[in-house]
Amino acid sequence: MLTNKVRTYAVHRETPEHAIYILNRGRNAGKPLRQPCPNCFILYVRDTEELETYYWTFYAFWKHGFFHPHLCGSVIEMLRLCDLKTLMRNVIQPAFEKSCHSPEMVAKIKATWELEQKIIQQAKALEELRYSLVRRYYLSV
Repeated sequence: MLTNKVRTYAVHRETPEHAIYILNRGRNAGKPLRQPCPNCFILYVRDTEELETYYWTFYAFWKHGFFHPHLCGSVIEMLRLCDLKTLMRNVIQPAFEKSCHSPEMVAKIKATWELEQKIIQQAKALEELRYSLVRRYYLSV
C-alpha cells in the first residue's frame, strides 16, 4: 500500500508546501522537480526531510534510466499514473525506506550531483578558453 498520495498536477489547484513533482512526459519522465510544470505528477510528503529523501531517491532512479522501460507512447513517451503507483509500491517505496535507515546514501547521491555540476562548469570554462584562444591567435588581424 502506498504511504504517500500521488496525483496528476493541475495548474488551477493550490500546491502544498511539502511536495515534489515528477515529470511524466518525454524521455525525462520520472525526473523529480522542485517546481511544478503542466506535465507532471505531484507526490505529497509529510515534511522537508521526507521531501529531500524522496527527491534524491527519484533522482537516482531517473539518472539510472529506471523509468525508460515503463514509458508508453509512439510520438511523445509518457509515464502513466497507474504505472508510477505500481513502481512506487514495488520499488521506490522500499528504496525510500532503505534510504531512511541509511541516510548516508542520500548524501552520496547528492554529492555525485554536486560533482557533476562542477564538471559541467569546468567543461563550460574549457569551451570558453578554447573559443578565446581561437579568436586571439587565428582570427585576429
